[in-house]
Amino acid sequence: MRGSYLRFPADLPSAGRRVVLCLHVRRFACADASCGRRTFAEQVPGLTRRYGRWTERLRSALAEVGLALAGRAGARIADVFGIRVSRSTVLPLVDALPEPRPRTPRVVGRRIRDAQGPGLRDRAGRRRDRPTRGPAA
Repeated sequence: MRGSYLRFPADLPSAGRRVVLCLHVRRFACADASCGRRTFAEQVPGLTRRYGRWTERLRSALAEVGLALAGRAGARIADVFGIRVSRSTVLPLVDALPEPRPRTPRVVGRRIRDAQGPGLRDRAGRRRDRPTRGPAA
């Protein structure tokens, strides 16, 4: 171990009150001479990330607010919740979100049109003739 320091990441408010986290972070030295980095600071998985000033919980909450309302409106709603951020802080969080995966289409009906002609086929592939409409009586 090479040393330690204190870290104070911002977290979501609780019951309208500001939450202060005080993390005691340890630094470690790398013994491998071929390693490009000399020291490493430990991270708490799911709580912090490197150089982050917010907890992951606060980051995801701001990203969701930004996704729903975007810039100024998102910053105003976050202020109502007790989180002071600017619109230029909310927008990069939205940009950093991964793209949603496209949904696969569902089969809604039981019949599919046949490419060969006007008839229909059911799910098993059996040909079904179209019902014909007779004259209205």
